[in-house]
Amino acid sequence: MDLQEFNFNGYKVRTVMRNNTSYFIGKDVAEALGYRRPTKAIADHIDDEDKDEVPIQDSIGRSQMTPIINESGLYGLILKSNIDTAKRFKRWVTSEVLPLIEQVG
Repeated sequence: MDLQEFNFNGYKVRTVMRNNTSYFIGKDVAEALGYRRPTKAIADHIDDEDKDEVPIQDSIGRSQMTPIINESGLYGLILKSNIDTAKRFKRWVTSEVLPLIEQVG
């Protein structure tokens, strides 16, 4: 599974294509948006139909089931975030990340 990696204010934000749909690594997005407990944020703010899990290799080569979120789930986390950075993050995703993903595939 090919990951694309982007950087937002020093945070790694990875994306993956699945069934011709772009997904974001949920933990990356939650951390970039200032959530202290990314797993809880994903569970609390994203509908089941907007998230899934895929196996991704960790830093020592083990396959770990990792939560991914679609674009609708991404906006769910953005809208629930209380930090000012959320607006900039949304603008960054919609003006830079999503267009690049659409170009590259």
